[in-house]
Amino acid sequence: MVFSKEDKILIKTLRESKGGGAKRFIKEFLDKNWNRRGLDYLLKKLHETGTVKRTIGSGRRRSSRTTQNIDAVEDLRRETPDFIFPDLWPPKSPDLNPVDYAIWAVMQHRVYQTKIHTIDELKQRLIEVWRGLEQSTVDMAVDQWCRRLGTCVCAKGGHFEHNL
Repeated sequence: MVFSKEDKILIKTLRESKGGGAKRFIKEFLDKNWNRRGLDYLLKKLHETGTVKRTIGSGRRRSSRTTQNIDAVEDLRRETPDFIFPDLWPPKSPDLNPVDYAIWAVMQHRVYQTKIHTIDELKQRLIEVWRGLEQSTVDMAVDQWCRRLGTCVCAKGGHFEHNL
C-alpha cells in the first residue's frame, strides 16, 4: 500500500498524540481505504525508526535488464558503431531526456490552457495534445539532445544546464 505524504504525517501525528493502532486508524478514516497490513508496516517502521520517511536505498530494486532490453542493446551495438552502452548513460537524467526538457513543457502549456475538472478529462486532454503535437516540436527536442549530451560530457556528468 502506498500512503501519500499527507497520510503519513497524519498517521505519525495521531500515533504520537493519541496512540492506537492500525485497526483504530482504519475505523476513524474509512474514506482513506487504508488496509491493515500497510498500516501495520508503516506503524512498525515509525516505532523502529521514529520516522515515516523513506530511507535512501529502501524499496524494491528495479531492473531494466530484461531479455527484450538486452537483445535490443545487442542489436544497437551491432548496427550502430558509436553506440554508448546503457551502463555509461547518466542515471535518470531529465536534462538528457527530450520528453523532460522540451516536450513536456509544450504539452503542459497546451493541456492547462483551460480548467480541467476530472481525471478522465485530464487523460483525454493529454491524449488529444499528444496526438496534435507537431513533428517539428519533437525534431527540435531531438536536435537539442546532441548539444546537451556534449555539454554533459564536458561537465563530466555533473550539472550542466546552466552551460546551455
